[in-house]
Amino acid sequence: MSKVFVIIAITFCSIYGYAQERDSIAPIRDNIGDLNASYIKNGQFPGAIMLPGTEVSLAIGGFIKAVGFYDTKYNEKNEIILPGNFAPSQFEDGQTYFGARSSRLFFDGRSSLGNIKMRGYFEMDFRGSSGFTLRHAYLKLSNQHGQQLLMGQYWSLIMDLQTVAEGLVEPTMSGGGFSRHGQIRFTTPLSKSLTFSASLEEPNNSDLKGVDIITVNKYPDVIGSMSFDPSSAFHLSLTGMYKPATFKTQSNTDLKTEAGWLTGLGMLVRPSAHDKITLGLIYGKGASNYIMGADGTSGYYDQNTMELQDESGFNCSYKHNWNEKFRSNIALGRFFGNEIKNNPNPHIKSSTFGFINTYYQLNRYVNIGIEWVYSEKENYRGSNFNNNRFQFGIQVF
Repeated sequence: MSKVFVIIAITFCSIYGYAQERDSIAPIRDNIGDLNASYIKNGQFPGAIMLPGTEVSLAIGGFIKAVGFYDTKYNEKNEIILPGNFAPSQFEDGQTYFGARSSRLFFDGRSSLGNIKMRGYFEMDFRGSSGFTLRHAYLKLSNQHGQQLLMGQYWSLIMDLQTVAEGLVEPTMSGGGFSRHGQIRFTTPLSKSLTFSASLEEPNNSDLKGVDIITVNKYPDVIGSMSFDPSSAFHLSLTGMYKPATFKTQSNTDLKTEAGWLTGLGMLVRPSAHDKITLGLIYGKGASNYIMGADGTSGYYDQNTMELQDESGFNCSYKHNWNEKFRSNIALGRFFGNEIKNNPNPHIKSSTFGFINTYYQLNRYVNIGIEWVYSEKENYRGSNFNNNRFQFGIQVF
Protein backbone atom coordinates (compact mmCIF):
# COMPACT_ATOMS: atom_id res chain seq x y z
CA MET A 1 0.00 0.00 0.00
CA SER A 2 2.85 2.36 0.88
CA LYS A 3 4.52 1.68 -2.49
CA VAL A 4 1.32 2.65 -4.30
CA PHE A 5 1.13 5.90 -2.32
CA VAL A 6 4.76 6.73 -3.17
CA ILE A 7 4.11 6.11 -6.88
CA ILE A 8 1.05 8.40 -6.81
CA ALA A 9 3.00 11.13 -5.02
CA ILE A 10 5.96 10.95 -7.44
CA THR A 11 3.61 11.06 -10.43
CA PHE A 12 1.82 14.09 -9.02
CA CYS A 13 5.17 15.81 -8.45
CA SER A 14 6.31 15.31 -12.03
CA ILE A 15 3.21 16.20 -14.08
CA TYR A 16 2.45 19.69 -15.32
CA GLY A 17 6.01 20.86 -14.75
CA TYR A 18 5.49 23.91 -16.90
CA ALA A 19 3.23 25.59 -14.33
CA GLN A 20 4.76 28.67 -12.77
CA GLU A 21 5.64 28.75 -9.09
CA ARG A 22 3.85 31.38 -7.03
CA ASP A 23 3.29 32.39 -3.42
CA SER A 24 0.01 31.47 -1.77
CA ILE A 25 -1.44 31.88 1.71
CA ALA A 26 -3.81 29.15 2.84
CA PRO A 27 -5.77 29.39 6.06
CA ILE A 28 -4.66 26.98 8.76
CA ARG A 29 -8.30 26.10 9.47
CA ASP A 30 -11.64 26.61 7.72
CA ASN A 31 -12.19 30.38 7.77
CA ILE A 32 -15.92 30.33 6.91
CA GLY A 33 -17.72 31.46 10.06
CA ASP A 34 -14.41 32.03 11.88
CA LEU A 35 -14.30 35.48 13.50
CA ASN A 36 -10.54 35.21 14.13
CA ALA A 37 -9.66 34.08 10.59
CA SER A 38 -7.21 36.91 9.87
CA TYR A 39 -5.05 36.07 12.86
CA ILE A 40 -5.03 32.36 12.17
CA LYS A 41 -4.11 33.04 8.53
CA ASN A 42 -1.15 35.12 9.67
CA GLY A 43 0.17 32.25 11.73
CA GLN A 44 -0.20 33.83 15.15
CA PHE A 45 -1.50 30.62 16.72
CA PRO A 46 1.58 28.35 16.78
CA GLY A 47 1.05 25.01 18.44
CA ALA A 48 2.06 22.13 16.18
CA ILE A 49 4.18 19.42 17.78
CA MET A 50 6.42 16.80 16.17
CA LEU A 51 5.02 13.36 16.96
CA PRO A 52 7.68 11.24 18.67
CA GLY A 53 9.45 8.86 16.33
CA THR A 54 7.91 10.39 13.17
CA GLU A 55 8.39 13.24 10.72
CA VAL A 56 4.77 14.34 11.23
CA SER A 57 3.82 17.67 12.79
CA LEU A 58 0.40 17.65 14.47
CA ALA A 59 -1.70 20.61 15.61
CA ILE A 60 -4.89 20.33 17.63
CA GLY A 61 -7.04 23.43 17.80
CA GLY A 62 -10.38 25.07 17.29
CA PHE A 63 -12.48 27.69 19.01
CA ILE A 64 -15.39 28.14 21.39
CA LYS A 65 -18.27 30.23 20.03
CA ALA A 66 -21.18 31.02 22.35
CA VAL A 67 -24.32 32.40 20.65
CA GLY A 68 -27.62 33.77 21.91
CA PHE A 69 -30.51 34.85 19.68
CA TYR A 70 -34.18 35.78 19.54
CA ASP A 71 -36.37 34.83 16.56
CA THR A 72 -39.61 36.66 15.92
CA LYS A 73 -41.36 33.68 14.22
CA TYR A 74 -38.96 30.81 13.51
CA ASN A 75 -39.16 28.11 16.19
CA GLU A 76 -36.40 25.65 15.25
CA LYS A 77 -33.49 25.50 17.73
CA ASN A 78 -30.73 25.72 15.17
CA GLU A 79 -27.86 28.21 15.18
CA ILE A 80 -27.83 27.94 11.37
CA ILE A 81 -30.82 29.51 9.66
CA LEU A 82 -31.82 28.14 6.22
CA PRO A 83 -34.78 29.99 4.66
CA GLY A 84 -34.98 27.49 1.80
CA ASN A 85 -35.99 24.80 4.30
CA PHE A 86 -38.67 26.81 6.14
CA ALA A 87 -41.78 24.70 6.77
CA PRO A 88 -45.12 25.33 8.56
CA SER A 89 -44.13 23.17 11.54
CA GLN A 90 -41.16 25.46 12.23
CA PHE A 91 -43.22 28.64 12.51
CA GLU A 92 -45.01 29.17 15.79
CA ASP A 93 -44.32 32.15 18.05
CA GLY A 94 -40.55 32.54 17.81
CA GLN A 95 -37.96 31.52 20.37
CA THR A 96 -35.03 32.49 22.58
CA TYR A 97 -31.88 30.36 22.40
CA PHE A 98 -28.47 30.18 24.08
CA GLY A 99 -25.78 27.69 23.15
CA ALA A 100 -22.28 27.01 21.89
CA ARG A 101 -22.86 24.29 19.29
CA SER A 102 -20.99 26.25 16.61
CA SER A 103 -17.73 25.65 18.48
CA ARG A 104 -15.17 23.63 16.50
CA LEU A 105 -12.35 21.15 16.98
CA PHE A 106 -9.73 20.27 14.38
CA PHE A 107 -6.68 18.03 13.92
CA ASP A 108 -4.06 19.10 11.40
CA GLY A 109 -1.17 16.76 10.52
CA ARG A 110 1.61 17.66 8.08
CA SER A 111 4.70 15.98 6.69
CA SER A 112 6.82 15.79 3.52
CA LEU A 113 7.76 13.12 1.03
CA GLY A 114 10.63 14.51 -1.02
CA ASN A 115 9.26 17.59 -2.78
CA ILE A 116 5.70 16.66 -1.87
CA LYS A 117 4.08 18.37 1.11
CA MET A 118 1.34 16.28 2.70
CA ARG A 119 -1.49 17.51 4.89
CA GLY A 120 -4.22 15.55 6.61
CA TYR A 121 -7.04 17.65 8.08
CA PHE A 122 -10.08 16.74 10.16
CA GLU A 123 -12.61 19.24 11.55
CA MET A 124 -15.97 19.00 13.29
CA ASP A 125 -18.52 21.20 15.00
CA PHE A 126 -21.27 20.27 17.44
CA ARG A 127 -24.49 21.05 15.58
CA GLY A 128 -25.35 17.55 14.41
CA SER A 129 -28.21 15.42 15.73
CA SER A 130 -25.63 12.91 17.01
CA GLY A 131 -23.78 15.63 18.91
CA PHE A 132 -21.31 16.67 16.25
CA THR A 133 -21.04 17.31 12.50
CA LEU A 134 -18.11 16.35 10.31
CA ARG A 135 -17.18 19.54 8.47
CA HIS A 136 -13.97 18.57 6.69
CA ALA A 137 -11.78 15.48 6.42
CA TYR A 138 -9.24 15.38 3.61
CA LEU A 139 -5.71 14.61 2.46
CA LYS A 140 -3.89 17.24 0.39
CA LEU A 141 -0.65 16.89 -1.56
CA SER A 142 1.23 19.97 -2.78
CA ASN A 143 4.35 20.25 -4.94
CA GLN A 144 6.95 22.95 -5.55
CA HIS A 145 5.06 24.24 -8.60
CA GLY A 146 2.06 25.31 -6.50
CA GLN A 147 -0.08 22.40 -7.70
CA GLN A 148 -2.39 20.61 -5.30
CA LEU A 149 -4.27 17.34 -5.21
CA LEU A 150 -7.04 17.07 -2.61
CA MET A 151 -9.19 14.06 -1.78
CA GLY A 152 -11.83 13.84 0.93
CA GLN A 153 -14.69 16.02 2.21
CA TYR A 154 -14.25 19.77 1.70
CA TRP A 155 -16.16 22.81 0.44
CA SER A 156 -17.44 22.17 -3.09
CA LEU A 157 -15.45 23.73 -5.92
CA ILE A 158 -18.68 25.46 -7.00
CA MET A 159 -18.08 27.87 -4.09
CA ASP A 160 -15.86 30.93 -4.33
CA LEU A 161 -14.58 31.09 -0.76
CA GLN A 162 -13.13 34.57 -1.23
CA THR A 163 -16.58 36.08 -1.81
CA VAL A 164 -18.31 34.56 1.24
CA ALA A 165 -19.48 37.31 3.59
CA GLU A 166 -18.51 37.38 7.28
CA GLY A 167 -21.45 36.22 9.39
CA LEU A 168 -21.69 35.81 13.14
CA VAL A 169 -22.46 32.07 13.03
CA GLU A 170 -22.15 30.97 9.41
CA PRO A 171 -23.21 33.12 6.43
CA THR A 172 -25.76 30.82 4.77
CA MET A 173 -26.52 33.35 2.05
CA SER A 174 -29.35 32.61 -0.38
CA GLY A 175 -28.37 32.72 -4.04
CA GLY A 176 -24.86 31.31 -3.74
CA GLY A 177 -23.08 28.00 -3.97
CA PHE A 178 -22.67 26.59 -0.47
CA SER A 179 -22.03 22.89 0.01
CA ARG A 180 -19.52 20.37 1.35
CA HIS A 181 -18.91 17.27 -0.76
CA GLY A 182 -16.67 14.27 -0.95
CA GLN A 183 -14.37 14.94 -3.90
CA ILE A 184 -11.05 14.60 -5.64
CA ARG A 185 -9.68 17.95 -6.82
CA PHE A 186 -6.66 19.07 -8.82
CA THR A 187 -5.46 22.70 -8.81
CA THR A 188 -2.66 24.20 -10.86
CA PRO A 189 -1.48 27.78 -11.45
CA LEU A 190 -1.40 28.70 -15.14
CA SER A 191 0.43 31.97 -14.48
CA LYS A 192 1.18 34.25 -11.54
CA SER A 193 -2.42 35.51 -11.56
CA LEU A 194 -4.46 32.68 -13.16
CA THR A 195 -5.37 29.37 -11.50
CA PHE A 196 -7.33 26.39 -12.86
CA SER A 197 -9.11 23.80 -10.70
CA ALA A 198 -11.15 20.72 -11.57
CA SER A 199 -12.97 18.29 -9.32
CA LEU A 200 -15.03 15.13 -9.41
CA GLU A 201 -17.55 15.36 -6.56
CA GLU A 202 -19.72 12.80 -4.86
CA PRO A 203 -23.21 12.97 -6.37
CA ASN A 204 -26.32 13.48 -4.27
CA ASN A 205 -29.53 13.13 -6.25
CA SER A 206 -31.84 13.24 -3.23
CA ASP A 207 -33.19 16.56 -4.57
CA LEU A 208 -35.06 14.65 -7.30
CA LYS A 209 -38.67 14.01 -6.24
CA GLY A 210 -41.66 12.33 -7.83
CA VAL A 211 -43.90 9.31 -8.10
CA ASP A 212 -42.24 5.99 -7.15
CA ILE A 213 -38.85 7.50 -7.85
CA ILE A 214 -35.58 5.88 -6.81
CA THR A 215 -32.60 8.20 -6.99
CA VAL A 216 -29.27 6.75 -8.12
CA ASN A 217 -25.86 8.28 -7.43
CA LYS A 218 -24.08 6.53 -10.27
CA TYR A 219 -21.99 9.26 -11.91
CA PRO A 220 -19.85 11.97 -10.26
CA ASP A 221 -20.59 15.67 -10.66
CA VAL A 222 -17.89 17.41 -12.72
CA ILE A 223 -16.78 20.96 -11.83
CA GLY A 224 -14.19 23.30 -13.33
CA SER A 225 -13.08 26.72 -12.13
CA MET A 226 -10.82 29.56 -13.29
CA SER A 227 -9.61 32.14 -10.77
CA PHE A 228 -7.97 35.46 -11.72
CA ASP A 229 -6.03 37.25 -8.96
CA PRO A 230 -3.84 40.04 -10.39
CA SER A 231 -3.48 41.66 -6.93
CA SER A 232 -4.84 41.54 -3.40
CA ALA A 233 -7.30 44.28 -4.40
CA PHE A 234 -9.13 42.28 -7.10
CA HIS A 235 -10.35 38.72 -7.56
CA LEU A 236 -12.55 37.14 -10.24
CA SER A 237 -13.71 33.55 -10.67
CA LEU A 238 -15.75 31.63 -13.23
CA THR A 239 -17.13 28.19 -12.38
CA GLY A 240 -19.13 25.58 -14.27
CA MET A 241 -20.65 22.25 -13.23
CA TYR A 242 -22.26 19.31 -15.04
CA LYS A 243 -24.56 17.24 -12.81
CA PRO A 244 -25.84 13.98 -14.32
CA ALA A 245 -29.07 13.59 -12.33
CA THR A 246 -29.82 9.84 -12.44
CA PHE A 247 -32.90 7.97 -11.27
CA LYS A 248 -35.21 5.05 -11.95
CA THR A 249 -38.73 4.06 -10.87
CA GLN A 250 -40.15 0.97 -9.23
CA SER A 251 -42.22 0.22 -12.32
CA ASN A 252 -39.32 0.67 -14.74
CA THR A 253 -35.83 -0.09 -13.47
CA ASP A 254 -34.10 1.36 -16.55
CA LEU A 255 -31.66 4.07 -15.54
CA LYS A 256 -32.66 7.58 -16.61
CA THR A 257 -30.39 10.62 -16.64
CA GLU A 258 -31.24 14.32 -16.88
CA ALA A 259 -28.54 16.94 -17.46
CA GLY A 260 -28.32 19.33 -14.52
CA TRP A 261 -25.80 22.14 -14.57
CA LEU A 262 -24.72 25.26 -12.72
CA THR A 263 -22.54 28.27 -13.57
CA GLY A 264 -21.15 30.82 -11.18
CA LEU A 265 -19.30 34.13 -11.16
CA GLY A 266 -17.56 35.59 -8.13
CA MET A 267 -15.85 38.96 -7.72
CA LEU A 268 -14.02 40.70 -4.89
CA VAL A 269 -12.83 44.33 -4.91
CA ARG A 270 -10.87 46.16 -2.20
CA PRO A 271 -11.21 49.88 -3.01
CA SER A 272 -9.14 50.75 0.09
CA ALA A 273 -7.34 49.06 2.96
CA HIS A 274 -10.50 49.40 5.09
CA ASP A 275 -13.16 48.23 2.60
CA LYS A 276 -14.11 45.02 0.81
CA ILE A 277 -16.94 44.48 -1.69
CA THR A 278 -18.04 41.05 -2.96
CA LEU A 279 -20.52 39.87 -5.59
CA GLY A 280 -21.67 36.38 -6.54
CA LEU A 281 -24.00 35.26 -9.35
CA ILE A 282 -25.32 31.78 -10.15
CA TYR A 283 -27.52 30.31 -12.88
CA GLY A 284 -28.35 26.70 -13.58
CA LYS A 285 -30.82 23.86 -13.76
CA GLY A 286 -31.47 20.98 -11.37
CA ALA A 287 -28.69 21.82 -8.89
CA SER A 288 -30.52 22.47 -5.60
CA ASN A 289 -28.06 20.46 -3.50
CA TYR A 290 -25.32 22.94 -4.35
CA ILE A 291 -27.29 26.18 -3.87
CA MET A 292 -27.93 27.92 -0.57
CA GLY A 293 -31.51 29.16 -0.31
CA ALA A 294 -32.98 26.34 -2.43
CA ASP A 295 -35.43 23.88 -0.87
CA GLY A 296 -33.91 20.54 -1.89
CA THR A 297 -36.30 19.91 -4.79
CA SER A 298 -34.47 20.37 -8.08
CA GLY A 299 -36.77 18.23 -10.21
CA TYR A 300 -40.06 16.29 -10.20
CA TYR A 301 -41.03 13.10 -12.04
CA ASP A 302 -44.74 12.52 -12.76
CA GLN A 303 -44.39 8.98 -14.25
CA ASN A 304 -43.80 10.47 -17.69
CA THR A 305 -41.28 13.31 -17.51
CA MET A 306 -38.60 14.55 -15.16
CA GLU A 307 -38.86 18.35 -15.08
CA LEU A 308 -35.80 20.10 -13.62
CA GLN A 309 -36.11 23.50 -11.98
CA ASP A 310 -34.37 26.54 -13.48
CA GLU A 311 -32.43 28.22 -10.66
CA SER A 312 -30.65 31.54 -10.28
CA GLY A 313 -29.48 33.91 -7.61
CA PHE A 314 -27.10 36.54 -6.38
CA ASN A 315 -25.40 37.59 -3.17
CA CYS A 316 -23.36 40.68 -2.35
CA SER A 317 -21.63 42.13 0.70
CA TYR A 318 -19.73 45.15 1.95
CA LYS A 319 -17.23 45.09 4.81
CA HIS A 320 -15.73 48.14 6.50
CA ASN A 321 -13.04 48.25 9.17
CA TRP A 322 -13.77 51.31 11.29
CA ASN A 323 -10.53 51.05 13.24
CA GLU A 324 -8.32 48.35 14.75
CA LYS A 325 -11.12 47.23 17.09
CA PHE A 326 -14.42 47.63 15.20
CA ARG A 327 -15.58 46.21 11.85
CA SER A 328 -19.03 45.89 10.23
CA ASN A 329 -20.63 43.87 7.42
CA ILE A 330 -23.81 44.22 5.41
CA ALA A 331 -24.89 41.44 3.05
CA LEU A 332 -27.87 40.34 0.96
CA GLY A 333 -28.60 37.15 -0.99
CA ARG A 334 -31.59 36.10 -3.13
CA PHE A 335 -32.48 32.76 -4.71
CA PHE A 336 -35.04 32.32 -7.50
CA GLY A 337 -36.57 29.10 -8.85
CA ASN A 338 -39.08 28.70 -11.65
CA GLU A 339 -42.30 26.75 -11.13
CA ILE A 340 -42.03 23.00 -11.66
CA LYS A 341 -45.36 22.65 -13.42
CA ASN A 342 -45.79 18.89 -13.02
CA ASN A 343 -45.08 19.10 -9.26
CA PRO A 344 -48.39 19.30 -7.33
CA ASN A 345 -46.62 19.91 -4.00
CA PRO A 346 -45.47 23.21 -2.47
CA HIS A 347 -42.00 24.12 -3.69
CA ILE A 348 -39.81 27.18 -3.59
CA LYS A 349 -40.26 30.30 -5.67
CA SER A 350 -37.68 32.51 -3.92
CA SER A 351 -35.76 32.97 -0.69
CA THR A 352 -33.94 35.89 0.92
CA PHE A 353 -31.15 36.06 3.47
CA GLY A 354 -29.65 39.38 4.57
CA PHE A 355 -27.78 40.64 7.61
CA ILE A 356 -26.04 43.58 9.25
CA ASN A 357 -23.44 42.99 11.94
CA THR A 358 -20.71 44.71 13.96
CA TYR A 359 -17.76 43.09 15.73
CA TYR A 360 -15.53 44.31 18.53
CA GLN A 361 -12.12 42.72 18.72
CA LEU A 362 -11.24 42.58 22.40
CA ASN A 363 -7.81 41.12 21.59
CA ARG A 364 -6.47 38.83 18.92
CA TYR A 365 -8.05 35.80 20.63
CA VAL A 366 -11.51 37.20 21.43
CA ASN A 367 -14.21 38.69 19.17
CA ILE A 368 -17.64 39.91 20.28
CA GLY A 369 -20.40 40.50 17.73
CA ILE A 370 -24.03 41.53 17.32
CA GLU A 371 -26.13 40.80 14.21
CA TRP A 372 -29.59 41.22 12.73
CA VAL A 373 -30.65 38.62 10.15
CA TYR A 374 -33.73 38.83 7.92
CA SER A 375 -34.85 35.65 6.15
CA GLU A 376 -37.82 34.93 3.92
CA LYS A 377 -39.22 32.14 1.75
CA GLU A 378 -41.96 32.30 -0.89
CA ASN A 379 -43.51 29.08 -2.23
CA TYR A 380 -45.47 27.92 -5.22
CA ARG A 381 -48.68 26.22 -3.99
CA GLY A 382 -47.87 26.80 -0.34
CA SER A 383 -47.36 29.17 2.56
CA ASN A 384 -44.86 32.02 2.67
CA PHE A 385 -42.58 32.62 5.66
CA ASN A 386 -40.41 35.40 7.07
CA ASN A 387 -38.38 35.85 10.25
CA ASN A 388 -36.16 38.38 12.01
CA ARG A 389 -33.29 37.12 14.15
CA PHE A 390 -31.42 39.31 16.65
CA GLN A 391 -28.29 37.64 17.94
CA PHE A 392 -25.03 38.18 19.72
CA GLY A 393 -22.01 35.98 20.17
CA ILE A 394 -18.49 35.71 21.46
CA GLN A 395 -15.69 33.62 20.01
CA VAL A 396 -12.58 32.68 22.01
CA PHE A 397 -9.43 31.49 20.16
